[in-house]
Amino acid sequence: MTSGFDELSLALFTALAPAGAVAFIVVALARLGAASREEAVRIDRMCACPFSVCLVGFIASATHLGTPANALHVFWGIGRSPLSNEVLSAVAFLFLVGAYWMMAFKRNFPDKIAKPWLVLTCAAAIVFIACTSVAYSVDTVPTWNTTFTPVNLLFSGLLPGPLLGLLFTGLAQAQRPLGDLLVVAVASFALVAGTIVLVAHQQSLALVANNEIVASSLVPHYPLAIAAHAALGITGITCAALTLRRGAKHHNVIVLRVLACVFALAAVFITRLVFYQLHMTVGF
Repeated sequence: MTSGFDELSLALFTALAPAGAVAFIVVALARLGAASREEAVRIDRMCACPFSVCLVGFIASATHLGTPANALHVFWGIGRSPLSNEVLSAVAFLFLVGAYWMMAFKRNFPDKIAKPWLVLTCAAAIVFIACTSVAYSVDTVPTWNTTFTPVNLLFSGLLPGPLLGLLFTGLAQAQRPLGDLLVVAVASFALVAGTIVLVAHQQSLALVANNEIVASSLVPHYPLAIAAHAALGITGITCAALTLRRGAKHHNVIVLRVLACVFALAAVFITRLVFYQLHMTVGF
């Protein structure tokens, strides 16, 4: 098993970084459909928010490397190591988002440059999420090397990510009633599907064992964690759904969306902690 500090830092990374990437896609789509130049500028300023969410997660993940110098060794395995591919995709995505945000402060930042840049960065976000989801496919860790792992991580990004995007576009005062409804629907689907996958994963652990223990004994509290995940997720989505009412005051909308993000991120964080507590090698 990993140390408690490693579990915490990696759980933060996989809860925050994919969510931040999905949130950027939501913000980028709003920017691509901006109704006016003024709205486009406001949305551009908000690109700093999903960037910050991803960056915090990325920094948290780096703490388990021991020393900062060890981060350089990660790049030696690009193309053959899932971890190296994950780090490279994260760096590429963060670079594209950060550079776009800084360029957006230029007085003249034409759409003919901004829109292709946003599309490219959205593609980088998808690649980053994909690389992160397969980074734990390790043959010697049977509790991680399952189809549940990448699917769980995908839904972990799709639950809080859209809600973060909803918050950021709300802060930019981007009016997208149908788009906002779709965002909440995606998060709702991710919660339902993700919870089903978590239950299936928990049930499968009784069939996984090494020379010493059965995997299910590592996380006897898994059912409780799934219940907490579902309850927090439902609460978060309910808060987000309440902001879709017509005539809601902007201040109340923002407060509810902040609460929605907090609940959704907490729901994901709990299950990510359980995932890292499941670290078990084949032999011992």
